[in-house]
Amino acid sequence: MENSILYMLRRYWYLIVLSLAISLPLTYLGLYRTNEALILKGGANNFVDVVEIDTDYKVSGSFSTLYVISMERSTKLQNLITKNDPTIERYTMSTDSASIGDIDSYRASKIEYDSSISNALILAYKEANKVNNNINIVYEFKGYDVTYYSEKSRFRIGDRIVKIKSHYYNDRIILPTNEAEFRKAINNLTFNSDIITIERNNELIDIDITSDDYFYGYSMYDIDANNTKPGFKIKNTSLGGPSGGLLQTLSIYDRLTGNNLTKGKKIAGTGTISYKGEVGAIGGIKEKVPTAVDNNIDVFFCPSVNYEDALLAYNSLPNSKRMKLVKIDTFYDALNYLKNM
Repeated sequence: MENSILYMLRRYWYLIVLSLAISLPLTYLGLYRTNEALILKGGANNFVDVVEIDTDYKVSGSFSTLYVISMERSTKLQNLITKNDPTIERYTMSTDSASIGDIDSYRASKIEYDSSISNALILAYKEANKVNNNINIVYEFKGYDVTYYSEKSRFRIGDRIVKIKSHYYNDRIILPTNEAEFRKAINNLTFNSDIITIERNNELIDIDITSDDYFYGYSMYDIDANNTKPGFKIKNTSLGGPSGGLLQTLSIYDRLTGNNLTKGKKIAGTGTISYKGEVGAIGGIKEKVPTAVDNNIDVFFCPSVNYEDALLAYNSLPNSKRMKLVKIDTFYDALNYLKNM
């Protein structure tokens, strides 16, 4: 056996060297992660497939959330292959962003998505209650879950902020029992004075905030499904991120009220949603516009802060004009547009 191996090595050494010369660089390029990120066109998901509402109203058209494919810390090989593709957006990640691993990035994306769904349900049910007071939602604000932190920060993805000793409120302890007050305390944190209490792995930890402890978080709610009428069911999905908030809210509201806002058309768009109905900025707008066109969307709602980039992408596509690109700032802007469509 040993003699045969030596024979093969002596006879075909040049093939072995050639194979190594090709495979080793490719392996290196395919495994070496950079601080670059790529955003590619994605697809559309009908929101009826994500949240079920216990009503008999039928939607003649559709509300769809759009997603893009994001490759954070892309490899050298991915960067090389996509280098000359004009449809792919690329950017350099910050040191803080690049320091967050893949698992934590995924966890953060799911937290953002869960928060977005909750905001959409609460806002849609509250607005639908104005039409029919039998529609009601029961929920409780639980705090903020961390989805981003700076490299030197003591916060971690998934930390839940449950208490604040706030200098803004004369060192008073602020709890999530008053949502507006809790938000104000978060927005007015004082370095070297305020103390934040987080829940991590069922343990309470106090963090005396310094300038190193930068973080970002999303509001989290506990919705009482048993006492919310009509009932709802959130299906399992691979979707992540907060950008579907606006369309989620419109879809839920439409099925609660039976207004048939779509009028048989395919409605899509993007934008985060707040509990007040404000629509926020998102990433990947240059990829979402062509994704909408590819999926034959009739109306595309775009946050005003993203509108200029969206319009550039819209005007660069030869077949985009059949789709209406609509700039909005709030849920109410989109709702009124559909009512008057």
